Amino acid sequence: MAKTHSLYVVGVINVGRREILNNLFETFGPIVENMGLELLDIEFTSEAGRPILRVTIYKPEGVTLDDCVSVDRAVSPILEEMDPIPGSYSLEVSSPGLERALKRDKEYEIFSGRACRVNLYGPIDGKRTFEGALIGLGGTQGEEAVIIRGEHGEIALPRRNVSKVQLVYQEKPL
Repeated sequence: MAKTHSLYVVGVINVGRREILNNLFETFGPIVENMGLELLDIEFTSEAGRPILRVTIYKPEGVTLDDCVSVDRAVSPILEEMDPIPGSYSLEVSSPGLERALKRDKEYEIFSGRACRVNLYGPIDGKRTFEGALIGLGGTQGEEAVIIRGEHGEIALPRRNVSKVQLVYQEKPL
């Protein structure tokens, strides 16, 4: 009985965490946009046993240290007032990174044209990994797909079969 209760509590915490992060995303989005930036993601993670609330921001010409400091100063008082996460944690504001895994729909538009790797749950034509230039999200016959341009042209990979889409750093853009 205790084991079942323990699993139930973990499930409740995960659902609560997702709701908290979505609420923070909705709260911080307009603030970050008013600063001329885009909010890409908010995640709660742990590194070396240290809890971290990571806020990822973006702008086409690149995120500067000043941008990160400005966003930190803007959202810190809100976090203190809301106190959405029990316990202590570090706030980290960062750029998306060169090899970011795409999470939200708008990232497919933002990073269109960039080299990416798409991993699948199940193989298509015997392959589970495809690489190419990200075209974006699209749909055929009512099914949403991740579309890339590979060495043999455009390919639409059914989104329900996509486990991960990750940017791939290349010195020269595709």
